[in-house]
Amino acid sequence: MWREVYKAKKVRPEDILSAIRPGSKVYIETGCAEPRYLVEKLIVENNSLADIEIYTTMPLSSFSEAGGDYGSRFRVKAFFVSPEIVPIYESGNTDHLPVTSFGLSRLIKDGYLNIDTAIIHVSLPDEYGYMSLGISVDVTRTVIDHASTVIAQVNKNMPRTLGDGFVHVSKISYIIEHDDALIEDTSGEPDDETRAIGENIARLIENGSTIQIGFGRLPSAALYALRDKGVKDLGIHTEILTDPVCALVEEGLVNGKRKSLDAEKIVASMCLGTRKLFDFVNQNPMVELRSPDYTSSMGLISRQKNMVAINGALEVDLTGQSCVALSDGTGFLGTLGHADFNRGAMASEGGKSIIALRSTTRDGRRSRIVPEFTDLKIGVVTTQAEVNYVVTEYGEVNLFGKTIRERALALITIAHPRFRKWLLEEAKRLKYVYLDQILPPEDTPYPFKYEKTVDLGGTSLLVRPVKVTDERSIQDLFYAMSLEDKFFRFLHSVTVLHHKQAQRLVNVDYRKSMALVTTRGSGMHDNRVLAVAHYAVDNEADSLEDVCEFSIMVHPEWQNRGIGYRLLNHIIDIARDNGFRYMSSSVWEDNTHMLHLIKKTGYRAVSYDYFDHVYSICIDITRPAA
Repeated sequence: MWREVYKAKKVRPEDILSAIRPGSKVYIETGCAEPRYLVEKLIVENNSLADIEIYTTMPLSSFSEAGGDYGSRFRVKAFFVSPEIVPIYESGNTDHLPVTSFGLSRLIKDGYLNIDTAIIHVSLPDEYGYMSLGISVDVTRTVIDHASTVIAQVNKNMPRTLGDGFVHVSKISYIIEHDDALIEDTSGEPDDETRAIGENIARLIENGSTIQIGFGRLPSAALYALRDKGVKDLGIHTEILTDPVCALVEEGLVNGKRKSLDAEKIVASMCLGTRKLFDFVNQNPMVELRSPDYTSSMGLISRQKNMVAINGALEVDLTGQSCVALSDGTGFLGTLGHADFNRGAMASEGGKSIIALRSTTRDGRRSRIVPEFTDLKIGVVTTQAEVNYVVTEYGEVNLFGKTIRERALALITIAHPRFRKWLLEEAKRLKYVYLDQILPPEDTPYPFKYEKTVDLGGTSLLVRPVKVTDERSIQDLFYAMSLEDKFFRFLHSVTVLHHKQAQRLVNVDYRKSMALVTTRGSGMHDNRVLAVAHYAVDNEADSLEDVCEFSIMVHPEWQNRGIGYRLLNHIIDIARDNGFRYMSSSVWEDNTHMLHLIKKTGYRAVSYDYFDHVYSICIDITRPAA
């Protein structure tokens, strides 16, 4: 029966040019599923059009450029201004409708937006007369249910996918058969900065996380980096599905076993990639493409435990707001599911929201971390109240629960070194930070290589180089120490550690001066410093290049558990790596624990002097004791 209906509805494009009436509101399926043949025949070459409004979600081809040329014939209204249509948007020939993907579904369902005609792209029908929207369900499913006229390009190259994308022949007004290649999105090989950002994002993702991948190269770079990190049992709940997911599935890293909802399923709304991805999703029971009112529902997202949302931004200001922008002609404008996933992930148990961006524009002339937004062509996506992690190629910072002063300082540390001094001065001008705030020299990149995770009696701890943002944590550690511990550390009675003193302890150059801190781990929200070890050049030594002086401070609750020993050995290795041959320490005679700790390292003491209750010990860190 359906075959007769199909045959009756099959037409040629030139037979239905009048189906799109003057003044119509036309939705065109976009992304990699854009029906380019129908766009060309029914829109671009249709000279009878007048005052048509064309709605798109993510235009990837150049059909919209024709819209600008034809002026009153039709005007494009894009929910997402992708790089492909930035030129005509900036010339004033395209409108942008700022709304999230979930909000777009509601606009259509609740009658805010009335679509007359839908132009879609589908697969061949199955034996029951059902065609598939294939690689892009998106909001198209909702549009079909509300449009008065539905025109479908039937293409044998369109995959069949499970989920919300099945459309029966009876739902279609006109069928046009035309086989052509689907649009492929090839982002190319990531550059060094993109890879570094991806690696920094991957450091935040733990076993069992469920991941959302936003638009752009940076979120995809995180997926490539996950292959090297080797995290297990990952799940995918996202709006956009990209090529790197295929490799993660093939290697067994993505299986969805620990998802709270849709276990063992990859849930997405559209595919943005190459033929490899299209073949992967074709009739794959592991993959379900759903409409945005499901994939981008904040309520559903928040119910996924350990949900991680990964999205890009063009700029972040010193208060933590992020924006998309068109300021240099290379950006994009629009949120898609960004805002929905950001909020949902932060409401998820164990969840994280990550905003990724380059530290500078591609030409390196401008910082992407800015004191204030100044360009008018921006869209603020993440507000001060909704920000969590921000990542650049220089590291990652968690801004949630931080003051403006703490945020500004943290963001400056992951800005490009060339702009940090300027950002610090601007932060002082805005009264965001202490007016006497200092930073390490610009040529001192944070040494990720010295980070390591250690197991202490079943507890995972992170040992890492200190950051200037650890100042308050160092103060908290100091105030948790007993009077005796403070005396042992500083060799005189000290009861306070003010900002001016504390900031000197965290401003190290990672070579001549170094500090290591121990926390509960990067995946923990409680990142209190449990212990700290310092070394600095010994100004009283005969050879400044060879000798550094060290000290250790351990929280009372964590003493006698092996932290001090591990810290000391790690900082010895770093000192030796930085060219030091000897390390010295002044130890009060009653500090038997420290004396034992130095002996336990096994390095030979080249001097062991005693004067006025203090042992002055110097060890040779190039070789252990005989």
